[in-house]
Amino acid sequence: MNNKPLLLILLSIGFVWLRSSLTKFSEGSFASSLGQILSKSVDNNPYPAFKQFLTSIVIPNSYLFGTLVMWGELLSGMAITIGSVLLLKQYQLKWARVLLMSGLLGGIFLNINFWLGLGSLSSASDNLNLLMISIEVIGLYFLVKKA
Repeated sequence: MNNKPLLLILLSIGFVWLRSSLTKFSEGSFASSLGQILSKSVDNNPYPAFKQFLTSIVIPNSYLFGTLVMWGELLSGMAITIGSVLLLKQYQLKWARVLLMSGLLGGIFLNINFWLGLGSLSSASDNLNLLMISIEVIGLYFLVKKA
């Protein structure tokens, strides 16, 4: 992939994921407080199927899901960052492309779930998740197209 501007944008997305995960890890209370956060916001969720999923599966197991979110953000951020840096350095390594694609898929999965779960709380959260999904999908498209 020789699209340097797109790789720089993807690198910034990787940094967003890393910063988000490191903040959650350093505070140390994210996984234990996720249930309370979701319980307060689930009533306003406009998506009935996702609301049911949150109520019946996620909230009762919120510590597990909080831990998965922190690790998912960290691993996606690392994969996107490392993959972008390697491709920016002109290393045409197949595994760097696979690493970047894996990170983008993880990021898309996380953003879709954040959008469905918490997007209705504020237009800023809603728009940021949709913007990140769009950028990640575009990056994935160009990586797959090049393969």
